[in-house]
Amino acid sequence: MTNGNMIILAIVVVYILLTAFFGFYTKKFSKSSDKYMTGGKAFGPFVIGVLMMSEFIGTGSTIGTAQTAYSTGISASWNLITLALAFVLFAYIMAKKFHQLGEYTISGAISKTYGNGARVITSLIMIYALAVVNVSMYAGGAATLSTVLKVPHEMAAIIVGVVTVVYVSLGGMFAVAYTNLIHAFIKYLGLILALAFGLAAAGGLSGLSMNLESDMFDWTGVGVSTIIAWTIANIGSIFSTQYIIQAIASTQDDGKAKKASMYAGFLVIPVGIIASLIGMTASIVFPNIAPTEAFPMMTTLMNPFLAGLVIAGLIAAVFGTVAASTIGSAALLLKDFYNPIFNKDNNDKKSLRFARTATIVIGLIPIPFAIFAPEILSTVFFARALRTTLAVIVVLMFYFPRFSSGRGAVLGMIFAVITTTVWYLIGNPLGIDNIYIAAVTPLIVMLIDHFIGKNNSVLQNESSSVSKSGRTSSL
Repeated sequence: MTNGNMIILAIVVVYILLTAFFGFYTKKFSKSSDKYMTGGKAFGPFVIGVLMMSEFIGTGSTIGTAQTAYSTGISASWNLITLALAFVLFAYIMAKKFHQLGEYTISGAISKTYGNGARVITSLIMIYALAVVNVSMYAGGAATLSTVLKVPHEMAAIIVGVVTVVYVSLGGMFAVAYTNLIHAFIKYLGLILALAFGLAAAGGLSGLSMNLESDMFDWTGVGVSTIIAWTIANIGSIFSTQYIIQAIASTQDDGKAKKASMYAGFLVIPVGIIASLIGMTASIVFPNIAPTEAFPMMTTLMNPFLAGLVIAGLIAAVFGTVAASTIGSAALLLKDFYNPIFNKDNNDKKSLRFARTATIVIGLIPIPFAIFAPEILSTVFFARALRTTLAVIVVLMFYFPRFSSGRGAVLGMIFAVITTTVWYLIGNPLGIDNIYIAAVTPLIVMLIDHFIGKNNSVLQNESSSVSKSGRTSSL
């Protein structure tokens, strides 16, 4: 290993140790299961806004966006611009409603309208979706380390998983909150440094315009259908993601919940644009690399100290998202499975111990699958498609509660997850993105249930009328 790589590795190791230290330090604040999961409502709206943003600016929004922009150009940034729109919509449509429910799990919120069966199915779907998110994050982290530090892909995935598990399992929401503030700063710093050095090597913005085809500057280059699909998926994921609900539950009142959502939306836009410009720049400076290497290769233009900061930023992107996903899944397992079945007396010590154990297990399970993860951005949006199904249920729950029954909601979610997964695995046939399948399937199933329920009600009323008529005539 060269001296430069040794310096980069040292900076990354220091950053990892700093992250682990914060997890250990915050352990003293997480002495109950409630504080472990929500932080005891101790955070202001800006901190919560950063927390809400953190899950969505991982490797899918940095390496993944740069990877897509390497081939398609500036239009790749829509995956985050539409995310900002989703946060704003959430601020005005959903934040207050979720906060007033007093639930910190998406399954608990849905169960208030559709019953316990819907609670269980919602939990399973969300845990599945968040596991897919972590697979893509570990894959992105492994790509970063293996490209720059020549660390084996498998070892990189293990390092990322173990470190995240350590600090989240110790400090819970406090650890996620404080470390994600650091992660967000390092992410932004890494993005800015990578773009600055890339533009310098490419001849500045004028160099981009001179050396790239005009379609690389087409804001609809990825296709209008893809942009619409991204919009639906982002709205769906923001409206239904467990960690978003958990973050909203950590605010002190409705107004701060709304402000937090707005902050998240404003903070996410620059990430998409900068990451896209990095990918476009890399296509000029490094024309013969694999697109996944577009962002990491920018570090080869820098001195080892600055390169170390950029790599730390990419690692931060992984840590932030994995931490958010992991604690979200642990909350679902605790509230929907462990406490109702094994801890009926709600012993808080048992709950806290299980929460930490669940965090460890959930954080480690996706590591083997990261080796086989396909194109990063498509994996991220598959996870968002799964959550879009839940978003459909949430919107109906709040605004059209009589549209269908608990049975319809459960069947709609089950069929949607099966069809969406199959559609994704067979490559989105007919040019129809799996996101559309995720959004439409529950609506169709619940509409059928609505009419079946309505017809059954009519038949019951007719039967009751006939019965009453028979009794009257006999008299």
